[in-house]
Amino acid sequence: MFRLIMLILCVNIAHTAYAADMVIIHSNIAQYTDGQLLDSHTTILNLPQPSDEITVVFANGGVKTINGPYIGTVVDTNKPDLLVTLSKLLTEKTEEDTRGSSKYPKNLWLVDVNTSKRFSCIAPSSRVVLWRSNAQSASTLTIKHKASNKKTVVKWPAKQTSLRWPSSLPIIYGDSYTLELKNRNGSFFKILVLYQLPDSLPTTSHKVVWMVGRGCISQANMLLSSLR
Repeated sequence: MFRLIMLILCVNIAHTAYAADMVIIHSNIAQYTDGQLLDSHTTILNLPQPSDEITVVFANGGVKTINGPYIGTVVDTNKPDLLVTLSKLLTEKTEEDTRGSSKYPKNLWLVDVNTSKRFSCIAPSSRVVLWRSNAQSASTLTIKHKASNKKTVVKWPAKQTSLRWPSSLPIIYGDSYTLELKNRNGSFFKILVLYQLPDSLPTTSHKVVWMVGRGCISQANMLLSSLR
């Protein structure tokens, strides 16, 4: 079944690759945005400064980082097989996947605070909603933005599995936050980095590749399963 899903993924990406065969997953340049689709044959990238950097994922799963100064097209020289690349990434069991809660949210866009998984992806134009598996006790949640040291403390009522990200601490996607959840049974601490999918990704296949590039492996696996 997994091979069939991956075959569908390859077909979907190949179908859209005739015009745009790569997507930007990281950019520190204003004119190139995360999620932007490009044609490797006709797009001329212009990175004038040594500090300029973008990373792209090709339709076949290849990943390439381009640093300035650079001007020209971008060609995938490695050309890995998408089936092999994504199969390895999405089925690999990492240490962070095996620790923490044995229960996971059915909604893949909920941010699980019970595991040590650092990276979490959010659906386009959606609010961040935190999730915990054990909601028997009331808890206190402390969230701190590491770069600015700004923090907020909120109560998480008993019997409530989900909680909206507090509006008192605005989210900066790509930055690191620390979360500490305390209740009568003890406390749990984790580091969290959030990414929000761009609205411009045209297919589920592109979303899967983008999420893998951001480290949201378990979520990408769940989204991939929806292609069945």
